[in-house]
Amino acid sequence: MKKTIWLLFLLVCSLNNYSQNNYAVTWGSSGYDTLTTYTSILYEMLPEPYMSGEVDIDFGFSFPFFDSNFNSVTIDSDGVGYFPDSDSVYNLSLFAGEFTNHVFSPIFSDWRYTYDTTGILDILKVEWRNVGIADDIEGQAPTDHRINFQWWFYENGVIEIHFGEIDLANTPYYSETDGFIWDDGESYGPWIGIANNNESEVYFVSGTNADISVITISDSIDIFYDIPPYGNYFRFTPDEVTSIHSVEMTNSADYIIFPNPVKDVFSVKLKDKNNTSVFKTELKIYSSTGELVKSKFITNSDDLVNISALPSGIYFVRLLSEKFQTSPMKLVKQ
Repeated sequence: MKKTIWLLFLLVCSLNNYSQNNYAVTWGSSGYDTLTTYTSILYEMLPEPYMSGEVDIDFGFSFPFFDSNFNSVTIDSDGVGYFPDSDSVYNLSLFAGEFTNHVFSPIFSDWRYTYDTTGILDILKVEWRNVGIADDIEGQAPTDHRINFQWWFYENGVIEIHFGEIDLANTPYYSETDGFIWDDGESYGPWIGIANNNESEVYFVSGTNADISVITISDSIDIFYDIPPYGNYFRFTPDEVTSIHSVEMTNSADYIIFPNPVKDVFSVKLKDKNNTSVFKTELKIYSSTGELVKSKFITNSDDLVNISALPSGIYFVRLLSEKFQTSPMKLVKQ
């Protein structure tokens, strides 16, 4: 029996950061919402409701990953994923072990996906719902344990791994200090990270919840010796993220943000097509993943917008009024 599962990670509120080459890796804590409207891979797509094999899922958009764009992703029931022409390399790595669904217990398991939007960005969300370790569930004395996690694939190439309820207290195949373990106590996961097709560039999360590190050398990849608490996430952000899903402009206005980059405060100079000052304009600021983080009405070009409370990073500004709406403009917060 194959004994390799991988479990990927996700999202950021209290922000930690590691950046090199093509991706920045961040982690933190947010909430966790199980999917309520979804397509069940387990009960609607597989020939029988047993977690095994892999499925192809369309993004519904062109998803950028390293130097290529993809319209679909292949995801294994064990939590790994890859893209076409990956030469048998797992581009997306999550837990470790072999996942399966609880069959002879009151725990309801599912493997599902849905499409969502932030209002700016489209997202493909895939969830492993109350799955368990196959060696345990299919063994002589199966235990009631559960693992919940999701992958989020944003239209701009951001990948997040979110963790829900994870209760492994009853299973002998997990140790709080050694992660997933064989019968002899040897660790075999979880592995958490992403890699390009030939593994010349990798971003793997290692360490523990108290001491997280990021490994970028293929020969040094190691497991994560812990299970993230409920609501925690890991995020992989492409350094090329310079724009979000554009919105068709109507009666577009010319405007400039200054200063940009900005440390704490900026202003907006806005003119309509007739070069007349436009008043009572709503300004919206979105994060790189399309989350609305600030909204403010500006009435003239002297109004200041204070973003000192926002973490450093890339944001996008949109302006909306009765006369027009603009496509997003990049804003860099120092």
